[in-house]
Amino acid sequence: MIEPLLFFGLVTFWAANPNPDGSRPGAYRLLIPAFLAGGAFAGLIGILQFGGLNLAPLIGQKVGFSDDSILVEGVRRVSSLYGHPNNFGLYMGRIWPIAAVLALATWRRPDRRFAAALLILVSLLSIGGLLVSFSRGAYLGALVAAAVIAAALLPAGWWRSRRVLVASGLIAGLGIIGVALILILDIERFNPFGASSAIRIQTWISALAMLRDHPLGIGLDQFGQLYPQYINPALAGTNEINTAHPHNLILDIALRMGPLGLIAFGWLIWQQMYGRSNRQADHGEHISHSVRLLRYSSPPLRLGILAALAAALTHGLVDAFYFWPDLAFAFWLFVALADDPPE
Repeated sequence: MIEPLLFFGLVTFWAANPNPDGSRPGAYRLLIPAFLAGGAFAGLIGILQFGGLNLAPLIGQKVGFSDDSILVEGVRRVSSLYGHPNNFGLYMGRIWPIAAVLALATWRRPDRRFAAALLILVSLLSIGGLLVSFSRGAYLGALVAAAVIAAALLPAGWWRSRRVLVASGLIAGLGIIGVALILILDIERFNPFGASSAIRIQTWISALAMLRDHPLGIGLDQFGQLYPQYINPALAGTNEINTAHPHNLILDIALRMGPLGLIAFGWLIWQQMYGRSNRQADHGEHISHSVRLLRYSSPPLRLGILAALAAALTHGLVDAFYFWPDLAFAFWLFVALADDPPE
């Protein structure tokens, strides 16, 4: 709780105290490159694990909830440097949207093609890591982030473009083929009504019962202590007894921080995803609020952060959103840099 806020304070202090020549301190300007480089490294480790080469033990020890590579529901999932593939997918979903948007913006400048190539590599590594995590929540978040980026980049009147119509048809066709292949191959991991989905629903039911008995919340990191009292008896003899959070950001925040914490969180997200976009939009344009949310005039970094937050919120509906160290630091980094991105 404290360290991410101290980090946020340091970042904002750097922003408010530039060098005498007006430039940002070197550490401040390196925040996004360091963030993306770390994500690319984790993605690379995950891809190599999926290919059969596990370098994670050479890097250090970790406490995990599973092996680095596990066979489950017809697929082989990897966790990279994380304790579980879901944690790996959560972080990759915060990396690739920013790298992809910055790559698109940088590629347009001939003098920065090398930087653009590096950003493309980061995008590919983080997307690859996300794919081999086989986290369905990360997949869903990636679709939402891609939609946000596409909506922001599409020109006015795009629906009248024949090229866009053809591209949309191709994408829809590929999507139908992909769904058909999943059904034909009968991969349990992609079955929305499979065993893991049913377990997740049971966890939500237990969390709602916990919230009913404790409407003011249960305090920080107490879910795992109380969950055995609320778990479905059919799951009591399984590893699910060790579940540490309700796998839903609304339930998680409400239980940890109570109604006031949930209100504060909602206000903060509103300011990040809607308030800023509404302030920065061209008020001379008569466009709907939903379009204003996605198509406001902003630097590429802000668009990448908006897409990453959209992916994180979507994934957070079925998993964690904030209460892991890496996710908390990433969140406050987004809050700080979206207001004042480095040069």
